[in-house]
Amino acid sequence: MNKKWCLLKTSDGERGTNGKQKVYEVIVDGTKVITVWGMAEKTQRQTAVKQVYSESYARQLAFIKVQEKLDKGYELAYAV
Repeated sequence: MNKKWCLLKTSDGERGTNGKQKVYEVIVDGTKVITVWGMAEKTQRQTAVKQVYSESYARQLAFIKVQEKLDKGYELAYAV
């Protein structure tokens, strides 16, 4: 079962023209779903943690978040 997904998308505007990308990660850690996003070239990113009632629900929520990003043009870089 995958526990971490990393998605990439070319940035909008001038950053995208310069070849810069956005990164979005979804991590399942037990009953927590952690999302991390920001500029791919920078190590400092924004993070949000959501605590849910079960590991099964955490996986479902992660799959939904990944699918939403895929629908918005992100590409799956890797999943582990």
